[in-house]
Amino acid sequence: MHCFLQTALVTCLALAGEARPLSRRDSTLIVEPTMYQISSISPFHSAPPVTQLEVLRSGGYSILENVVVFEGIPSDAKTCELRWEQAAKAERTEFAVARNGLLAAQQISGLPEEGDVNWENIQPIVERAVEQEMPLLHPETTGWVAIETPEVHIAGYVDCAETIYIRLQVDDRDTDGVVYLGQDAHNGLTLQVR
Repeated sequence: MHCFLQTALVTCLALAGEARPLSRRDSTLIVEPTMYQISSISPFHSAPPVTQLEVLRSGGYSILENVVVFEGIPSDAKTCELRWEQAAKAERTEFAVARNGLLAAQQISGLPEEGDVNWENIQPIVERAVEQEMPLLHPETTGWVAIETPEVHIAGYVDCAETIYIRLQVDDRDTDGVVYLGQDAHNGLTLQVR
């Protein structure tokens, strides 16, 4: 019965365009997460989710960040691996990196319980995540725009949950930078679940 339910969930997510099976093993690749944009220069501004990964650091400050939401993760998942993928150049969505493409992906506990998803409401959640030493990963996008072949890049493991939340920004240990990556079934952030 358990196997049937898990297969049904994977099939349902795959049909919805949110997951695709990797193999006959109990693996699922969740693609096209929900993406919210938050901005330090408009801390109370909120908007509907976007489809692209888009982050900006300028003048030594994080200006534009993403809050990433992966949903539909099986409750019995043992490992959750954050990745980003790029298709072959001919099938690639828009992808641009200027200067520093090193990202910081901080797992957070969720979205604000009250209010909108905006910079002001996310900051206390991020501070708690840092205090609790939740996983902090560093996906590297610098230099990959020029590569013409399809590639899968492993950022590392996050704590599994039925919904996983990540705050994404240009890493603050290096220079300013901007990363833009359009997302579809073969480009963008993914989560491999086993």
